[in-house]
This record gives sequence, structure tokens and C-alpha cells, in this order.
Amino acid sequence: MRRVWGAVCAAIVAALILAGAGSAVGTKTIPFTAKYAGHATVTNSDNVATISATGVGTGTPIGKGTIAGNGKGDSSQQPCVPFAGTGKMVGKLGVLNFKVNVGSSACGDEGGHSFSVSGKAAVLKGSTGAVRGAKGTLKFTGFYNHDDGSFNVKFTGVLTR
Repeated sequence: MRRVWGAVCAAIVAALILAGAGSAVGTKTIPFTAKYAGHATVTNSDNVATISATGVGTGTPIGKGTIAGNGKGDSSQQPCVPFAGTGKMVGKLGVLNFKVNVGSSACGDEGGHSFSVSGKAAVLKGSTGAVRGAKGTLKFTGFYNHDDGSFNVKFTGVLTR
């Protein structure tokens, strides 16, 4: 009887350990930061701002590389234009595909020349290297100058895989 009870207890303990470990197995957190600068083109037609941007910079852990994105904004809403879109960060050590979440915005000055940009980006997929399989949400902040098209942006957050 003692041998059977010992085996049952061992099986229960093993099941509890595996159940607890199962949720953590393969889960890894990846702190992420990146800074990019570049050029954006924004055209406006019927209160729809069409956005296209490319830039260069560096991110940890993906390394030096590029960023590119496209999106649309509602320019009828002033002074803060809500926008959304998709993009990609490509570094020497990894690639992240992301989607700018609804609620992100670019808030302009009275003349519509300088805009502070902020929001969140959902990482859809880390496709290579140090971020393969990573997902999560990154916060971003930055600046866009409508007069010359220059922008800079910083991303911060924690990804998981």
C-alpha cells in the first residue's frame, strides 16, 4: 500500500510541476529599444492623410538597420490626427513586423508644421534572428516635421516568445 501511495504522490507532484512549467516553457522576455530617423511623405485628400516613411537607426537586440511603414490618418481631427498602419524594422540580427494600433496620433502645432507622434505598435511577428517568434506591444514617441519630411522615433517595450 505504501508503495502505491508513494507512486500516486509522485505522479501528482510531477503533474503539478509540469502544469506549472508548461505555461513557462519556451516563454522568454526580450527587452526592446530602438531609435530611427528618416523621411516621411504625407499627402492629404478628402481628410485622409496617406503616410509613407523610411528611415535608418538601431535597435536592441536587432542591431543597425532600417524602418519602413505605411499608414493612413484622419486629418479632419485637429490638432491630433489619429493614424494607423503597418511597418517593418530590419536589423542585422532580426526583423520585426508591426501594426500601429488605433489610438496612436500625431499632434501638430497651430500651423501644422511640427508634430509630436505617440502611440503603440503591436509586434505581429519577429521573423528572424534574436526576435524570431517574438510578439508584444511597443510604445513609441517621436517627432515629424511636415515642412521637410524629417522624422525621428523611439520604440520601447518588452517582447515575448
